[in-house]
Amino acid sequence: MQISREQIIRVQSAMSSRANSREERLDIISELVGREVNSTKDLTTIEADELLYFLNVGKVKQDNWGMFDKHNVKHKILLSQLYTANWVKEHPVHGEVPDTERLSNFLKGPKSPVQKPLLKMTPKEVEKVIKAFKGIINSTYK
Repeated sequence: MQISREQIIRVQSAMSSRANSREERLDIISELVGREVNSTKDLTTIEADELLYFLNVGKVKQDNWGMFDKHNVKHKILLSQLYTANWVKEHPVHGEVPDTERLSNFLKGPKSPVQKPLLKMTPKEVEKVIKAFKGIINSTYK
């Protein structure tokens, strides 16, 4: 969902004291959300909420949308796709583990077909995410 007018005003207000030029502000926003942002209008409502939380509190929100239910078959399929797409990170005990933080950022971003936490998705919504990951895997290994 695209950013609301109220959120745009709040983000621009919060950023005005942090950087002098528009380009500087957009560079900071891009770095904070983890993708290139050419305008505050490019942000989703979720990204705007998290950005505003960070700008006002000084901490990143600790809500990980990529948490799995290990007993859910569709979640297991998505988990295997994370490995195939190489969306993994090193763990001191378990070796490579799925990068649920990266998945969380994807689910919150504009390229996700369903923008809500994995644990709150219906089976049909999880299937949409699985289909999106098939596309990511296909484009990665062309």
